[in-house]
Amino acid sequence: MLLLTFVPLASGQEEHRPEFKMPCQEALKLGLEKFMDVYGEKTQDYSTFGQKQAFGYWADCKQVANDALAVKSLTNDKRQQVSAVREEFNKFGSSLWDLRYMEEGGGTMWGLISVGAYAERENFMETFVKTLAMPDRKSPRARRNVNASLSRIQRWLASGDRKPYTDGSEPEDVAQRQQGYREAIKEAQDILAKLRDLLGTLPDEAAARLASAMASETKNALADAP
Repeated sequence: MLLLTFVPLASGQEEHRPEFKMPCQEALKLGLEKFMDVYGEKTQDYSTFGQKQAFGYWADCKQVANDALAVKSLTNDKRQQVSAVREEFNKFGSSLWDLRYMEEGGGTMWGLISVGAYAERENFMETFVKTLAMPDRKSPRARRNVNASLSRIQRWLASGDRKPYTDGSEPEDVAQRQQGYREAIKEAQDILAKLRDLLGTLPDEAAARLASAMASETKNALADAP
């Protein structure tokens, strides 16, 4: 996953930066947005790298809490669904921000946004676990919502309005970027196919929640791209 890679600190930086420590329970009680502020205040590291570290710190805490909630409230089969959804949803989200990164011609901002989206996905997993814990019941309306979300996602992925080059790019550069972009689109489509299969195995309400979250992130990443 191109944009979710955490770059190690240089040794000189490590020597001068105090290690950040906060119990996960306290970090989660703050919530993601407030935790990011507190992390910056305590470390005085407002760099892109520091913000990525903060998002990762909070997401790690949230995943542990979500897994504990799943153990407490779900059967083994449903816990396996949680693991599968987390893995494929993270792959899909990463692929979306890789596309945006390519469309924008690079930029560290998109790496930071991608890691922030990763934390938001783990935040969503709490809602997903709680929805899975509800009694299963058929909901044609929820299934219609799933299909509507998938249609929107497919429309954004298939849009011909976006391109990974500028009008002034050299022809050789255009061809190279187009090839890489087509490969990235195919990867996103392949992951989406796996998520579509997962959606078919989930209870209706849980499937609707997941599809809606997928559509929301796709819109954030692609809908306003040039």
